[in-house]
Amino acid sequence: MRRRKDDSEQTRNAILDAAEIGFCDRGYAATTLEMISRAAGVTRGAFYWHFRDKAELLAALHARILLPQEQILAAIADPDGEQDPLELLSCAGIEALRQFEVDESRQRMFRIMSDLGTGPEGREVQSRLDGELRGLTRRIMQRARDQGLLHRDFTPHEAAVFVQVTFIGLLGEWLRSDKGFPLAGFGEKLVRRQLAVLRADGGGWADAGGAGPRDPPGRGQAAAQFSAGTAALLPD
Repeated sequence: MRRRKDDSEQTRNAILDAAEIGFCDRGYAATTLEMISRAAGVTRGAFYWHFRDKAELLAALHARILLPQEQILAAIADPDGEQDPLELLSCAGIEALRQFEVDESRQRMFRIMSDLGTGPEGREVQSRLDGELRGLTRRIMQRARDQGLLHRDFTPHEAAVFVQVTFIGLLGEWLRSDKGFPLAGFGEKLVRRQLAVLRADGGGWADAGGAGPRDPPGRGQAAAQFSAGTAALLPD
């Protein structure tokens, strides 16, 4: 019985491995179930024993490899005590960038989930997963607001979008540039400076290496700091 269970798990993992590479190399829409089954060395019947269709397979791939931004949120969405959610977010995000930089499976999964041509079924999975991600981020930013840590220029929803754009944009640019800059090293500077803009007291801005004041910026000044800080950090 144990042997049969191990063989089944091995078959499932072979299918997932083949799908991960196929979806990344050819795109979700262009990769057929026949291609995946052949690459995994299994029959179509074996495929359907484990997965109903490509959409279920995509969801299983996502569950197997949490992307950095999801690791970040899962780690701090419901922490114990009154810890600073913005500081937790910064530390967890930097660690996730370090992992992403050396893990090719995570890099492939990011490319797959960034594919806009997945078709109706694939987009439905992506939309559901994106919704869960946005919900977690808003909860974290609401905690920051409740603790008086979130800058008055931002609602929790706006802050959540700000964070998602920062991380997703950073990962996407690193891959698009063919890993043209050190993700963990540069990413730590960028993440700390960007998240400092969200702070109510402005203190994190100076700590992150910016020249901005420690007093709360006026309305609209946080956006100006965001633009100036990003420009200062861009590699030559």
